[in-house]
Amino acid sequence: MERQFLERGLERAETARDAEVVVLNTCTVTEGADKDARAAIRRLQRENPGCQILVTGCYAQRAPEELSALPGVSLVVGNSHKHAIGDYAAPLAQAGGFVPLAQIGSTQAAHVVIGDIFAHTELVAPLLDAAQERTRPILKVQDGCDNRCSFCVIPYVRGSSRSLPLAREG
Repeated sequence: MERQFLERGLERAETARDAEVVVLNTCTVTEGADKDARAAIRRLQRENPGCQILVTGCYAQRAPEELSALPGVSLVVGNSHKHAIGDYAAPLAQAGGFVPLAQIGSTQAAHVVIGDIFAHTELVAPLLDAAQERTRPILKVQDGCDNRCSFCVIPYVRGSSRSLPLAREG
């Protein structure tokens, strides 16, 4: 995600308090993870009331309406569209905090970008280390799950299992 932001001319802020746009990548494996995400959104709103909050990740894919209704959330991008998150974040930063007059005093929910996670058949998995701050980069080789365990939400927020193809030599 950071690489996408940098490619669009956005810069990393030192702290969330200094940011115009804050991206919160969420988990939803447990009720506690959802609660922590909501608490983080409230904390961001308190510390930097002028920032645009973009929520993405598994919780965003599972419950976009719930997240979009939270005060301070400007945009919810599910895992289904996470591969293009830079395209959604850049206009938020360029808005410069401008709020159309028609929205003042309204309770309009945040914009939601979500689609069918099961429609994804390929894994978009670049080598992750946009800022080159790690000694060992992260390489994602598999995502999703084909099992449908009664207690697990992972297939519904990550989609079916898909992997990077093996490189063939010769």
